[in-house]
Amino acid sequence: MNEEGPGVERIIIGLTGNIATGKSAIMRLAAEQGALTIDADRVVHELLNHDTAVQEAVVTEFGPVVRLEDGRINRSALGAVVFNDPQALRRLEQIIHPAVSRQIAHLIQSSKARIIMIEAIKLLEGKLRYLCQEIWVTTCSYEQQLERLQVCRGVDEATARARIEAQAPAAEKIAQANVVIDTGGLMRDTEQQFAEAWSRIVEQLA
Repeated sequence: MNEEGPGVERIIIGLTGNIATGKSAIMRLAAEQGALTIDADRVVHELLNHDTAVQEAVVTEFGPVVRLEDGRINRSALGAVVFNDPQALRRLEQIIHPAVSRQIAHLIQSSKARIIMIEAIKLLEGKLRYLCQEIWVTTCSYEQQLERLQVCRGVDEATARARIEAQAPAAEKIAQANVVIDTGGLMRDTEQQFAEAWSRIVEQLA
């Protein structure tokens, strides 16, 4: 506990939500308020690019086809291997998740930020959730997800639908949330929801 008052010393918020539901916007708003923001997917990319132990484990499991000439993991090739194979995806996660957790723990320990936000698409399915005092979930309509994937990420409609439908229903995440932010309206509406949730967090730290 904080000896100078009743508040806690640090709050870690876990941010999740299905694809194209506005998680990046919430991360940006948190960063603007001085939070340490950690994107678990970016941590994965860094490990696949730079962590030789992770690279060797992935190549041992999935073969040299997933390795680039410079030693980095070819994420496209790896994705093609695991995308429609749940068992292969599970084996990959068994390699990646412990390394991601260690790196995130290091980032947290190295920071003096009192509010930390960790974004992870599978936050609630893994051990990262147990680092978090709060779970925030973003949501919007299926049609908005579809439009955002096509307009913002340049994927075709069939691919967009496949990506959305490959994920667990949003209701499963919402049921476990402390805060639900509906990003389906105007940006100012999203900002207002964020501000209300954020002020409550700040009060806990007072």
